[in-house]
Amino acid sequence: MRKTAVAIVGWGNVGRACKRAISECSDMYLAGVVRRASSLKTEDPTLENTVVVSDIKELGDVDVALLCIPSREVPQRIREYHAMGINTVDSFDEHHRIVSLRRELDVSAKVKKTVSIIGAGWDPGTDSLIRALMKVVSLTGHTTTTFGGNKGGRSMGHTVQVKSIAGVKDAVALTLANGRGKQKRKVYVELEKGADITAIEKAILADDYFKNEPTEIMVVKSIDKYNTLQHSAEIERTGMQANQMYSVSGNNPEFTANIMVSSVRACINAYNKEDYGVYTFIERPIIDYLAGNSLDDKLEGY
Repeated sequence: MRKTAVAIVGWGNVGRACKRAISECSDMYLAGVVRRASSLKTEDPTLENTVVVSDIKELGDVDVALLCIPSREVPQRIREYHAMGINTVDSFDEHHRIVSLRRELDVSAKVKKTVSIIGAGWDPGTDSLIRALMKVVSLTGHTTTTFGGNKGGRSMGHTVQVKSIAGVKDAVALTLANGRGKQKRKVYVELEKGADITAIEKAILADDYFKNEPTEIMVVKSIDKYNTLQHSAEIERTGMQANQMYSVSGNNPEFTANIMVSSVRACINAYNKEDYGVYTFIERPIIDYLAGNSLDDKLEGY
């Protein structure tokens, strides 16, 4: 069986975790890593024996590109890669934009005969699937998702956005439970010398990532004490005499990467069936995400 050639685009926490996940998969291989041109000369022992380029065209044939980049850069990158005939998977995390983004990109994907699976992380992504399954069990009812618990967990999208603000040297954004189904944010910020904290706070609080939830911003000398890669969520649904509960916790980049790499299989399955277009995680058959050379392999433990 031909192995799927996978490129990792972006070399942050998720990109590194994707490399580790790909190494565990016998049905795909890492074609290379795409980084910013300014980062190519940066020494990184984890990239030893890995092809590193600044333009995906330099990698030759790539079946699927894993977009391990900030969510707000994802739409344009999908457009660029579809024009090259490259399929993509991402963990785009702005829930309120998922449906409109899917519709926006789907037409051109069909024209270019490419496939993208968007929002293929843990939330949106696998948690979205859990919420859908809960609706199957309870046709009517109420579902709540609570993130972070009492200790809080790292929100990757929120953190990346804060770090992009002028004057921010480093930052971490934590999500904490704020009652059943509600969240609040704590943002720890290291400032560049001479940075305007008032302007930074204003930018954070006005951003879509933060403006709809209570947010506390704290300036610290170092974020090391508060920095974490852990996160968690609890999903509950009650209705029609059924009480359902699902919980997940762990290293956020690692399980996001595992989901993205599993989504490579679903992406290629859709491509091979000529089901071109853009899909959310829950639109493709779950069996297509599983490893295995046969249906019997994939149904093991069913």
